[in-house]
Amino acid sequence: MVAYRLRWLASSIAFILALASTIEARPSRRDILPNIPRNWPSGGNGLTGYSVPLSDGTQSLPAPNSTLKFITIGRGTQNYTCTTTSSSPVLVGANAVLLDASSLLPLFPPGEGTAVLDLLPRYVIDFDFAAIEASQIPKLGRHYFDSKGVPTFDLGNNGFLKGKGLADIPAPANASVGSFDQGYGAVDWKALTDAGGSVALKEVYRVETAGGKAPPSCTGVTAPIYIDYSALYWFYD
Repeated sequence: MVAYRLRWLASSIAFILALASTIEARPSRRDILPNIPRNWPSGGNGLTGYSVPLSDGTQSLPAPNSTLKFITIGRGTQNYTCTTTSSSPVLVGANAVLLDASSLLPLFPPGEGTAVLDLLPRYVIDFDFAAIEASQIPKLGRHYFDSKGVPTFDLGNNGFLKGKGLADIPAPANASVGSFDQGYGAVDWKALTDAGGSVALKEVYRVETAGGKAPPSCTGVTAPIYIDYSALYWFYD
């Protein structure tokens, strides 16, 4: 019963996100729902009692060494290229919007809130990326790779992190393999730390991943390859 309730809550929240993005992305409704900045709850609030999941059931990421500041839901693509038609795809970047999860957390006690958060990526991955970007869903920032291939997280006035890999473990066996025709598997869970040049942020953890893995071979594939994914990103200062 508890597991069913948590799945229902996660599905309901995800549905609300999808509904907001669908309605607000329609040009015919712009006069009704203008894209005016709102005073959404800022990240970093209401996080007492929340701890990042570190284990896939067999292996674990190292525990964070700093203070939890933000929890976000990432939705975007993992980007790959191919050197030859017979090679395996190589990761060259990412492009994701980071949705502020803090406004969801006051709805639940920490135990239930954590369980709902952990389920959200497997629902959010099926929502249109462009519509989410265009919507008024609270966004905290963006994730991308810079011109040197460094994973970058730009949270605007809330911080900036250039990351380097600290550790990674495979996603759990029951992780969402991906959306629709891109079911190649879930990308690894990762811990990244400051690579230099960061501001107000020291660490980020990518966990509860859904999708994002490339096809096993470049045969019959046109590069670049964009694979939809979603994940939770936990930020620390």
